[in-house]
Amino acid sequence: MMTSKRFFVFLMIPMVFFADLASTQGQFINHYDSQVVEYHTNHGIVAHVQAIVKGTALLPCDLTPPTPNDSIVLIVWYKGKHTPIYSYDTRTSNNNAHRWQDVSLENRAFFRTMTEPSTLSIENIAENEEGEYRCRIDFMKSPTKNLKVILAVIVPPQKPKIIDEKGKEIETVAGPYEEGGDMKLTCIVTGGKPEPTIKWWRGEKLIDSTETHSGFQNVRSNQLVIKGLQRSDQHAAFTCQASNNNISQPVSATVSIEIYFRPLKVEILSSNQPFSADRMYEIPCQTFGSRPTAKISWWMDGVELKSDKFNYTQTDSADGNTSTSTLMFIPTRLDNDRMLTCRAVNPLVQGGLEENSIKLNVFYIPILHLSLGSNLNPDDIEEGDDVYFECKVNANPWAYKVLWKHNGQVMQQNQKAGIIMSNSDLALQGVSRNQAGNYTCVASNVEGDGDSNVVELKIMYKPICRSDHKRVYGVARHENAKILCEVESYPLPDSFKWSFNNTAETIEVPQTRYNSDVHHSSSTLSYTPVSELDYGTVMCWASNLAGRQLEPCVFHIIAAGKPDPPYNCSILNQTSDSLEVECVEGFDGGLTQYFQLEVYDEQNDILQINVSAKFPLFTVSGLEPGKMLKMMVYAANAKGHSEGITLEGFTLKVAEKQTVLSLGTRDQMEIAPILGILIGIVSALLCVTVIILAALKLRATRRDGSHAIRPGFLPVKEKATLPLRTETEDLYEMDDKNPDVVPANKVSFLFADSDYQLGSEVQTPGPNNSVAVNNEFEGQRIITPLSEAYVTRDRQYQPQHGRYTAYPNVY
Repeated sequence: MMTSKRFFVFLMIPMVFFADLASTQGQFINHYDSQVVEYHTNHGIVAHVQAIVKGTALLPCDLTPPTPNDSIVLIVWYKGKHTPIYSYDTRTSNNNAHRWQDVSLENRAFFRTMTEPSTLSIENIAENEEGEYRCRIDFMKSPTKNLKVILAVIVPPQKPKIIDEKGKEIETVAGPYEEGGDMKLTCIVTGGKPEPTIKWWRGEKLIDSTETHSGFQNVRSNQLVIKGLQRSDQHAAFTCQASNNNISQPVSATVSIEIYFRPLKVEILSSNQPFSADRMYEIPCQTFGSRPTAKISWWMDGVELKSDKFNYTQTDSADGNTSTSTLMFIPTRLDNDRMLTCRAVNPLVQGGLEENSIKLNVFYIPILHLSLGSNLNPDDIEEGDDVYFECKVNANPWAYKVLWKHNGQVMQQNQKAGIIMSNSDLALQGVSRNQAGNYTCVASNVEGDGDSNVVELKIMYKPICRSDHKRVYGVARHENAKILCEVESYPLPDSFKWSFNNTAETIEVPQTRYNSDVHHSSSTLSYTPVSELDYGTVMCWASNLAGRQLEPCVFHIIAAGKPDPPYNCSILNQTSDSLEVECVEGFDGGLTQYFQLEVYDEQNDILQINVSAKFPLFTVSGLEPGKMLKMMVYAANAKGHSEGITLEGFTLKVAEKQTVLSLGTRDQMEIAPILGILIGIVSALLCVTVIILAALKLRATRRDGSHAIRPGFLPVKEKATLPLRTETEDLYEMDDKNPDVVPANKVSFLFADSDYQLGSEVQTPGPNNSVAVNNEFEGQRIITPLSEAYVTRDRQYQPQHGRYTAYPNVY
């Protein structure tokens, strides 16, 4: 038996299928699966091929010679037994064969030798071209071989038509049908060879149907019957499908059905009972389940409430399943115990009426109207004016109590505070801005409480500063600060004004330096200090129709920058595995600062410990014994960190029993006896200093005592004013020349509500963290270049004759 061959053909529309050569017994094999046809060939004699009308037919011809090393001379295709229709002749040239085809093919045929097997392709195949074809192959050496091909041309049926029980053709939607009724649909299919099969599908489910006789040749029909239509059948899709082969797509037609439903339920959702007479109520009524939407009407004791006299509207949901009608109803006392009915009707369905009724229960509670005094202009009330309200009560029975509310809180009479009440009036004497807001009156009778309308009392008042605004700004030189001034007022402010004040002068800020947003009651000043004179106090005023702000909003501008390094750093309590480092805080730069200690091994410069603290006091533990250490101390804030202070220390060896005090370097370490002698000398000097200061104080007291009493008839002399240029400007110039000097205003400011709290004593660290001590001042005050200048000034203004001749207001 000869070896089998397998090949695949992918389908396109129109699709063409052909079977491989069958076995020698003439068996036809056709496999169809996902538009792929698989053929098995055994070099048989007969081949069966199917093709769709107007498609392309591929007629196979196996060109394999019976003996090896043989060649093809001539190939001739016959229609029937003896009518040649196509030839492929290689005798003229081996490289360019001569092709011929009958005129009946109209150049629709082409023989392909490169495929396996070779095929004769006939395009636009017609129904009358089916039948028997023969392929004759002449070889150079071997005898002629003939292969028979039987072509079957399939004619698909036409698209089905669906008609209803009335004989009307349905294109997309059948119906409408009534809920519980029956549906009959007939599918008619014309044409098709072979005769088609008709099936009905609901979605992807095959459903039962009945084959019927149309009475016409080449026309088939099939009827679908659905009894007792339910709500679940609404918009169901039914498909009629016709097919007469397994190589082309079935033809089909799909329709959906429309069903009308009666209302399922009617319900008055909220009756708000008991009703209060002469009040407007919204009474909603809802129905669902009707299709098409039901029409809702309102009835009172069997009489329809016409829409031209009673206001009610109807809205339907997007899917049409739910309908809602809202009745705007004003009951009266005569409506008590009457029946209110909501009725829903679908006139397209038999029995499509549903309704729901409630019995009205009408109460009569007080009706109130609150207004401001007729002689008052509600838009022109200022602080200090007298205001009164009138509450008109209409109640049955008469109200036995009237309450007054301010912003929802019950008010109490207080004649001392200017709050005077009666059953129908409220008087407020000398109103303040805190009394602005919403006022209502509440009346009560045996039926309940009645609330009046809300009257808003608007009181104009001058702007005041917001209590939560930022008051202190730390700003570096040449840094632009945005100072926000926010106020509260009614009406809103219409203008703002800014001014700057330092120890030397007061300057009004031009309008180009700030932006005001009156709609948000705020103004923003762009401020950039350049010199020390630019630090001071900035004030903001706002104005509105009530007048100008009485007390300005005050902002303090202080110099902000990187903090100064800590100073007077000492190493204490050294042990074999721990030590302490203590420093004195430097100037914090106008911002909150923190401190950092880095401990390095002096031999290899490897970081051992990194510690941060809020204060310059560090306890370092976990060190190795007998190590020489290098320590760096920094101060840092939001502007950056200071220069580092370098300390050198060590940990004791395990066997050592020494107490060592480090003042910053190993050269300053002293043994205990020498340290004790130094402490004694310093103590003695301190005692002498105290005695001298006490003697000077006593002399000054005696001198003052002789001039303490001044005759009453003599006028008190005014203090002289110190020229600002001679002392203060020189100090500022000295500050500008020395950037490490803390400005005078940095020393003098101390704000309780600020994050920038500065110490009263500041200094610039020296090269070896040492300081100069002046024993003339109590407590050994640390002297900086700035504080030394102030000491010099104070000495020039010592008491003379029992009084101060001149003293500048600097602090």
